[in-house]
This record gives sequence, structure tokens and C-alpha cells, in this order.
Amino acid sequence: MALERTVKKKPARNANRRNLWLLILTTVLVVVSAVLFTPPSEKINQGLDIRGGLSVVLTAKTDDGTAITPEDMEASRAIIESRVNALGASEATVQLQGTDQILVQIPGLSDTEEALATIGKTGSLEFAPLSSFTDEDVKKAIENGNYGQEGTITDSFGNSFPSGKVEHLEVEPGTYTPVVTGSEITRVQVGRASETSSDYAVDITLDSKGAAAFAQATKELAPTKEPIVIILDNEVQSAPRVQSEIPNGQVQITGNYTLEEAKALQTVLESGSLPVSFEYAQSQVVGPTLGQEALASGVVVALIGLVIVMLYLLFFYHGLGLITAAAMVVFAILYLGILAALSAFGLFSLSLAGIAGIVLTIGMAADSSILVLERFREEIRMGRSVRAASLTGVKHAIFTSIDADLVTMVSGLCLFFLASASVKGFGLTLVLGILCDIVMMVLFKAPIIRLLAPGVIAKNPGFWGIRDSEEAARRYGALAAAEGVDVAEAETAAEMDGAEADAVAARRGGEAAEVAAVAVDKVKGRFIKHDINFLGYRKVLLTAAAVAMALCLAVVGIRGLNFGIEFVGGTSIAFHGTGDVTTEQMRTAFDDAGEPDAVIQTTQTGGEDGFLVRTTTTSAEDATQRANAVADALGLSTSSFEVTTIGPDWGASVIQSSLLAFLVSIVLIIIYIGFRFEYKMGVMAVVALFHDLILVVGIYALVGREINPNTIAALLTILGYSLYDTVVVFHRINDNMKGENIRCTFMTMANHSINQVFIRTINTTLTSLIPVLAMLLFGGETLKDFAFAMVIGLIAGSYSSIAIATPLYCLWKTREPRYAKLQKKYGTEIGRFEFDHAGSPALTQVPLARLEAEQAKAAAAERAAAKAAKAAGGDAAGEAPAVPAKGSKGAKPAPSKGGASKSATRTGSKNPRKNNHGR
Repeated sequence: MALERTVKKKPARNANRRNLWLLILTTVLVVVSAVLFTPPSEKINQGLDIRGGLSVVLTAKTDDGTAITPEDMEASRAIIESRVNALGASEATVQLQGTDQILVQIPGLSDTEEALATIGKTGSLEFAPLSSFTDEDVKKAIENGNYGQEGTITDSFGNSFPSGKVEHLEVEPGTYTPVVTGSEITRVQVGRASETSSDYAVDITLDSKGAAAFAQATKELAPTKEPIVIILDNEVQSAPRVQSEIPNGQVQITGNYTLEEAKALQTVLESGSLPVSFEYAQSQVVGPTLGQEALASGVVVALIGLVIVMLYLLFFYHGLGLITAAAMVVFAILYLGILAALSAFGLFSLSLAGIAGIVLTIGMAADSSILVLERFREEIRMGRSVRAASLTGVKHAIFTSIDADLVTMVSGLCLFFLASASVKGFGLTLVLGILCDIVMMVLFKAPIIRLLAPGVIAKNPGFWGIRDSEEAARRYGALAAAEGVDVAEAETAAEMDGAEADAVAARRGGEAAEVAAVAVDKVKGRFIKHDINFLGYRKVLLTAAAVAMALCLAVVGIRGLNFGIEFVGGTSIAFHGTGDVTTEQMRTAFDDAGEPDAVIQTTQTGGEDGFLVRTTTTSAEDATQRANAVADALGLSTSSFEVTTIGPDWGASVIQSSLLAFLVSIVLIIIYIGFRFEYKMGVMAVVALFHDLILVVGIYALVGREINPNTIAALLTILGYSLYDTVVVFHRINDNMKGENIRCTFMTMANHSINQVFIRTINTTLTSLIPVLAMLLFGGETLKDFAFAMVIGLIAGSYSSIAIATPLYCLWKTREPRYAKLQKKYGTEIGRFEFDHAGSPALTQVPLARLEAEQAKAAAAERAAAKAAKAAGGDAAGEAPAVPAKGSKGAKPAPSKGGASKSATRTGSKNPRKNNHGR
């Protein structure tokens, strides 16, 4: 006995030592993380939409349709980077994006108009004799000097006003013959066009080759005083007449330039010509005031969500909620530490979409904690000691949570690698949050529960919120003794069909059993005492879902979807803190700026009034200029508005990348669930997912809310997040298929599985919904766009896991021959069961597997006995000796034929007892 005690205690000491080391490791990680992110405002990089500045995406294109090479893109990136540096911008980034795009981000830039006019210019400078032009209209315009005139704008009444901007004559490449190009420039300077002029010019020096070619051309043109046309980016800058030969390669470019325009041209010419031309696919100008307000709003939302979630967990789980609160603090510190570490290496910048991801992970961290606490309490109700429950319950819960987390991570990774740049930050923060959640559970949550369980928690069940579970275990234990089963089976039977469980107990245990049954009926606690018949109403639930889908598709077909400018192209200008400015004043200002067809709507952010203006302009330069003009006209600060311009081709790329991310996520989710469980679960989980997505899109169409990249991010998040509850239910079904010692139909077993996780489904939905609602109520416009879709998706996801995914999966499984036999045996009524005492090894589905195995064993024994009797010449071929089932115990009632001890509901009974769920 002493040896046995030593063997039993040694693993416990080793386990405690391991748990202590894990907590020490957690402490070290927390301290390191705290050092890394303190202070957060300095250690975590802020994205451009928070710091303010200019962000543009340039898309390369060729005029002849030839392929754009990586060498051309890298050369273009280097040239654009040199231009950006020449603007005096600090901490600017210029990087390749995909195969044909360049992303330029310049934080804190004040003169965005100058930057937009400079960074994307092709810089193709050419000198061509006028006589070489083949287009007679162009030649005539140049001869008359009509190649650089001030443009005009027309208001809604037809009145024309000078725009203040010179519009140059455009010429088509190939319609003239250049003699010198910009590649032969060696020096560029800015100076006065003449001693008496107020305009500026750009003086250039040509290399020897260019000087020789230019000298020969001017020598030929001088006798007739023919103009030589100077062309920059297919626009005529000037056309001076050649008075004499210019042999030294000194050339002056004039074009009524201001000093700023001349310097911008100098930058373009000094950096060289871009090998390919570019167009602005997407441009965003963010005022620093707006960005900081959005950051403050996001931080407030995150804190509100965190505090409310922690208070709810404390209210529902008492002392165990304290452990969860501590776990969420550990999660938050580790999370911020990772963000700071990535920021230090330049791999992360916090964006508004990233803030949405952080807020969402608060709910996810609470979800995993709830799974652990609920499974811990459930194991205690099933008769395990507090210490045993802390081992098995926490282990099972962590596996379930990791499965659900990994499914969500699939969506996050697809967002990060495949979606458009606007939602990459969200995908990254979501993935990082999931990783921190898993680390927190393994290194902190599980070890601390296992250390506290045997002593502190077991000695103070009331404070730690497990008293109701222990009381339920005692009452179920008395009932189990009367029924001849273990506590887990007694609880399962009482929940599946209380009337049958009471009848079995009364028949087997007499008066004592009846007293135990009454005590079980009065058990209290925060768990489901009698199964709700979800699957009994599967036809109603599936019909309601089908009708809802049909209505949503009809609404989408009739009303259509309100796509934002990110999909159709155009400009969106958001003005904040506009004070007493009226809609009419804003409309008049845009009319005067040359945008008479602007769509204007009022907004409110952080309690301040504002405007959201949409125009069809796809020119980033024009949009920024008009926004500045409107701000000046209305006396608004140029640091408090945001300009987003989307090129006509950007929407197609956004849709393409989002659709690709969606399809890849679907395939990976089916593969993962199929590998982890079975492919039928994966298919039905995706079917339920389509229900959730269609519902969200239908409500968007109904209310007319705009669909933008934040909506797409939310939809793709729903893709993973709404599967969380489905995976939790499927995980329990999978466990019960392997280990439940109750004989029943697959539908009954699945219905019981739903009820086992129903409380945690409610709590995980609430804790996920709380921070999302905080985003919807208190967040900025970006967070509200995301939160609106997520609120619908979370509610729909919780509903669909019970009403769609599980019923469809059960209908499919019931068609399999082995489960069809069970349904034929027990009927379609939910809740009919029999106790199983066969004790055979757990197979795919215990009740049927044991039944078939025992029947096969009995048939083999009969054949062997008959053969032996025939060989002995006896006549008792059918009198085989009784063969006890492998693993059966004498303390349990003797099994009937087939290995089952029948309950009051016998196979083939014409009057089965009805469920008594409402007692």
C-alpha cells in the first residue's frame, strides 16, 4: 500500500512543479511584455489613418499592353522613394504591393497637393521640333501659343470662373519625333524665367550626347526661327522659338510656374523618368486631429468592453471569474507586448481596422475562459472531485477552445494574406489575438486552476462558484446508486428524459430511489437540468431559416446593395467638427469648387457634427485641391478632414481579393474540420455560415447601409467567428459519439450535446457581443461600420449552430446504415434511451457499436457450442453456456440479450413515456 501511495503522489508533485514553472514563465513573459509596450503611445507604431498624413496606392500600366517586369517596378519604387525624400517627408514608406502596385505612406504631411502632383509623375521629358508633329490641330495650337492656359470651372448656373491652375495641352506619344530626352539630363536648377518676370523656370544641363543632339537640332531650326517643343509627361510645357544654335546644352523650361511648381518639376526631373506610367488607384488624406480622435474612441471602446465583460464574468462565475479577469489581464499585456515587439522591427502599425480586431479579441479571450469554467463545473457535477475536474475538464475545454480558435485563425490569415490592404491590419491583429489567447490558456489559465483546485477552491466552494455543482453531484450520485450506473450516466439520463430516469430508479431502488429522484428534481444551479428539445423542432427551425434566406435574397434583388466608393470609384470627403456649417453652405462651397453633383450627408462622431461628401472624381490631385478649397471657403481646419479617392479599377481588385479570401477560407475550414472531426461536419458548418452571411447582406440591403472594406472585413470575420459556437457543439457531439454510455438515437445524443454546451453558448455570445456593441455605440465611423455587421453575424452565428448546422448534420448522419438501425429501434422521438453496461471498448458510436459487437460475439459463441456438441454427438447444440461480456462487473445488473439493461422504455413499446422537460 505504501508503494501504491508513493506511485500516486509522485505524479501529483511533478504536475504541481510543472504548473508552478508554467506560472513562472507566464510572469516572466508578462514583465517583458510590460517593459516592451510602456508607454504604448511611443512603443506601438500608429498607422497613417491615426497619425494623419497621405497614403496612396499607385497602379502601373503600359500603353502598349506589354507585361510589367519586376525590374521596372523596383526601379519605379526607387525613383518614387527619392521623390518622396526630396519632399522633406520623415518616416515615409514606399513599398511594392503585389505585382503592379506601389504603396506610398507619408505620415504628418501638410502639403498633400504638392506630394500628389509629384510622386506619381512619369517624368518623361522630351524636346521635339514643331515640324515633326503629325497632328495638325496640335501643331496649330502650339503655333498660336495655346498650350498652357489657365483653366476654368463652371458653376451650376453656367457661370465660368478661373480655376487658378494652368492646364497644359496634351499630345499623344508617337505623333512627334523627339531629339533629346530626360535621360540625358545631368543637372536641374530653379530660377527666374527672366530678370523682370515674376514666374519661375527650370534650368537644365544636358550631357555630351544630349548637348550634341540639341546643338544640331537648334542649328537646323535657327534660320526659320522654328519652335522647339518641350514635352513633360505628354503635356506641352513650353515652345520657345530657336533664335540661334545652343551648343553648350544649357536649356530653360518655362511654363508660368510658381516657385512651388518649379521645385516640384525639379524633383521629378532630378529623380529621373519612371520606366512605366502610374495612375492613382487609391488615395487617402487623413488629418492628424481626426486620426487621434479615432484612436481615443477606439481605446475607450476597448476599455468599456473589457470592464463590462469582466464584471459579467464575476457576476456569473463568482470566484472563478476572478481567475478569468486575471487571465484577461495577462492576455492584454501579452498582446500589447507582441504589438510593441513587432513595431520595434517595423512589422506592425496600428490602424483603425486593427483597433477593431483588438476589441474583438477581448470577446474571444472571454470565450475561451468561459469554455474552461463551464467544463470545469460540468465535470464536478458528473461526480469527479475538484482536483480531477481541474485536470480532465480543463484539458477538454482547452482542446475545444483551440479547435474553435484555429477555425477563426483561418479567416484572419486569409484576410492578412489575400484581402486588400485596408483590412490587412485587422487580419493581423485578429491572428495575434488568437495566438495570445492560446498562450494565455496553456501557460496561465490551466496551471492556476490546477494549482488552486485541490486546496483553495475545494475548501471554499461557495466563494469559487462550484457549490451548486457539488450539490448536484451528490444528488445525482444518490440517483446513480439506485439506477446502478455512474453519476455521469445518471445526470445524462435525468436530463435526456427525467420521467424514464425516475421510473428506472423507482423500480431498482425502491423508496430510497424515489427520494433520490425527488431530490434531483429540486436541484438548483446555473446549468440545463432538462434538455430543451431543439432537434424536435428541427423542421420548424430549418423552415424559418429557409424563409429568412429567401426574403434576404429577395430584398437584395429588389433594393440592391449600396456599395461604397471603394467598389465603384470616386472620392469620399469626411469633414469633422464643422460647427454651425449648414448643408446648404457645404453644397454651395462644393458648387464653387467645381463639384455641383456632390452627394452630401450629415454625420456625428464623438458628439461633434460633420459631413460626409461623395463625388465621382477619381483624380487624387483634383479631389484634394477641392477639399482644401471647400475647407478654406467655410473656415474649416485642413487637419480635421479625411479625403479618400478610389480609382475606377480599385473596386474590382477589392472585390477580387475579398472573394479570393472568402473562398480560400471556406475550403480551409472544411479541410480542417474534416481532418479534426469529419467532412460532413465541415460541410454543414459552411452551410450554416452561408445563412449568416446572407442574413447580414440582406439586412444591409434592407436598411441601405453602405458596404465598404470594413464590411467585408466583418463578413470574413463572421466566417470564422460564427463557426466558434458550431465547432463547440460539434466537438461535444464528437466526444459523446465516442464515450457516452447511453443507448439512444443519434438525434437524441446530438440534442443532449447541444444542451450540454447551451449555457456556454449564451455566455460566449454575450461576452463577444458586449465589446462589439460598445464599438457600435461609442466607436468612430470606421468601428461602427465593422460593428454593425458583427452584431448581426454574432447573433445569427449562435442561432445557426443550433438551428441549422446541427439539425442538417444529424439528418445526414441518421441516413447512415448504423444510425438508421438505432432510429428504427428507438423511433424518432427525442429523449428515448437505455442504459448500457456492456463495458466494451469505445467505438465510433458507443451504443450501436457495443450492440453489434456483443451480438456478433454471442453468435460466434453459439456456433462454437453447436460445433462442439455435434462433435461430441450430443443434442444440445443450441445450449451454449452463458458468456459474460468483456469488462462487465458483478456489481452491476446482469445484462440482457444484446448487453443492455433495459429501462422502462423497452424496444418496441407501443406506449413510450413522454419527455418531462418542464418538471
